[in-house]
Amino acid sequence: MKFEPSNHGRPLVPARTAAFGRWSLLLGLMFSSALHAEKRVIILSPHVDTIRYEFGRAFALWHEALYGEKAAVEWRDVGGTSDAVRFLQSEFKHKPDGIGIDCFFGGGWEPYLILADKKLSVQYEPPPEILAGIPQNASGVDIYDPNHTWYGAALSSFGILQNTRAQKIIGLPQVRTWEELSQPHLRGWVGAGDPRNSGTMSVMFETFLQFYGWKRGWQILTEISGNVRKFDRVSSTTAKDVTLGETAYAFCIDFYGFTQVAVAGRSNLTFVLAQDFAAVAPDGLAILKGAPHLATARRFVDFVLSEAGQKLWFLPRGHPEGPQQFSIERLCIRSDLYRRFRGVSNVEFSPFELKPGFRLNARLSRERRDVVSALVGALLVDTHAELEAAWRGLIERQLPPNELAELGQVLVTEAEASQLAANGWKDPAVRNLKKIQWQSWAQAKYQRLQQIGAGGARKITQGHALAN
Repeated sequence: MKFEPSNHGRPLVPARTAAFGRWSLLLGLMFSSALHAEKRVIILSPHVDTIRYEFGRAFALWHEALYGEKAAVEWRDVGGTSDAVRFLQSEFKHKPDGIGIDCFFGGGWEPYLILADKKLSVQYEPPPEILAGIPQNASGVDIYDPNHTWYGAALSSFGILQNTRAQKIIGLPQVRTWEELSQPHLRGWVGAGDPRNSGTMSVMFETFLQFYGWKRGWQILTEISGNVRKFDRVSSTTAKDVTLGETAYAFCIDFYGFTQVAVAGRSNLTFVLAQDFAAVAPDGLAILKGAPHLATARRFVDFVLSEAGQKLWFLPRGHPEGPQQFSIERLCIRSDLYRRFRGVSNVEFSPFELKPGFRLNARLSRERRDVVSALVGALLVDTHAELEAAWRGLIERQLPPNELAELGQVLVTEAEASQLAANGWKDPAVRNLKKIQWQSWAQAKYQRLQQIGAGGARKITQGHALAN
């Protein structure tokens, strides 16, 4: 029998035995790789690094404690929510059976409706003991899909972040409704973001139009925009400006508000849900079609929905059961946590205690989002200098009703906006032409109102000549 030569002092072994050993090693490596592959989960997420770190760390600990095995999260990042949804749809178009990603996590509510409609997310029902602690809905909005194709991992709302210290020094009031932000004496003290760059701001502006109606909604948005100091490209900047005292009020999603309150202290800042309307929506989690690590993906869903996962959103940094390195400060989906940790969490209200009322139509919002954002850009953001000057003149003239009505006019009806979104908006030539027409129309409107203050003659033109 032929022997293999010795290697660095190790015993000599028969060649056949050595060959068997190599095959055993190869099979062992393959088996080990298969095990390793099953004990990880690949997640595409627009969530910030702080959320990824805390959920990745805590899931690994939870999994090992419950199953006696290590598991890890591998994060994938392709940009913001819109970028992620485009990526998913593009990948599935070329690889319909699966794209090598297990879950999509974060990005609001609307993406999960798209995934479910296109059958790109799969059904999974967690154990009854996990779902038992999660109400089906909050304020009339589903927290999870009745068909179990997606789950709200957290809840989101938006309200008004206020610098109460600055308000006291300057003599400004605290506000409780959105409409109060249009008060003339708040001019220059309101912060908002550009909905063309911020999904959060896009939803906020859309909610005004749904709650107040198209005509009244544009009137209020225009008046508030006259008070806006500047439109930020990044919505987190809008919240930070309140903390710094650059503004005293800001459109703000809840978790940015809670984070700023935690940083500056409750005696300096407050975040309130407006009393006229408050929209609550889930921020989703779904297992994707063809998930390569399905068992671990299901366990990740279980973890996020469990008490252990929900406490990461809700409890302050450093709490034994909360995040350890970074504050997250978000609304959780388990109603009992609000009662058990009242006064411990920086989240000061429960969405489950709100009176059922306004419900955002997410499908309508999604269908016309790009058109509405372009209208806001043309009528309020890109022409903000002209709007601000016109608004200042109206205030000086004590807001004549006919001029105030003209200020808030919009040249596109709600039906026209929906028709444009459904038919012509995908054509770049149509989009660019409309944006130019809308901006020119808005500039002309604000300049007419400025001329009144300068003593100029006024000639009100009717119709939508520039829009058509």
